[in-house]
Amino acid sequence: MIKANHHWFFIRFFDGFTKRKLKSDFHHVNTVGQWNESEKAALIIGNHVSWWDGFWAIYLNKRFLNKRFHVMMLEEQLAERRLFTKTGAFSINPGNRSVIESIDYTAKLLSNNENCVVLFPQGKINSLYQNKICFEKGIEKILQKSPAVQLLFYVAMVDYFSEQKPELTFYLKEIEYQKYSTEEINSLYQLFYNECIEHQTCKNQ
Repeated sequence: MIKANHHWFFIRFFDGFTKRKLKSDFHHVNTVGQWNESEKAALIIGNHVSWWDGFWAIYLNKRFLNKRFHVMMLEEQLAERRLFTKTGAFSINPGNRSVIESIDYTAKLLSNNENCVVLFPQGKINSLYQNKICFEKGIEKILQKSPAVQLLFYVAMVDYFSEQKPELTFYLKEIEYQKYSTEEINSLYQLFYNECIEHQTCKNQ
């Protein structure tokens, strides 16, 4: 597997890049809900819808948590973008025996209260307009091997409404931590996702 290899210069660079791109590419950025700072490590779960996902997670961490950022990426993608390791990306290779190493590595990161780890359990980028969220196996093994963490959900949604540039809305929620199975945490995320869609579709009425 490919491990994170933080470098202060690239952390600052990507923080600044993310801030500039959000300002230039979106009409407005909204947040609905709240994450509170915690003494525990944070496990963040988001919907996987675009090239933007890692940058959006950087923005949310910087705004609400300010922890040492880590994000899990598919190994084939990270191998082509190794620069991302400098800001906290690490790899997983589904179907390979190295998955066990990636799970153990993630659990070790979550044993440090200064860290946050971002996961996209859908495994691959999906359409923003899908209704059903399906998580791949593996997240329950991370939870089983990790200490109690701050478990955070976000859903990112994009709409143009009457503007030339799109509006970006992040829906945020903190979940009571348990050693959930993949099916249980998938169901919790699906319920939250359904609430977000309902809120989003009523915004401009």
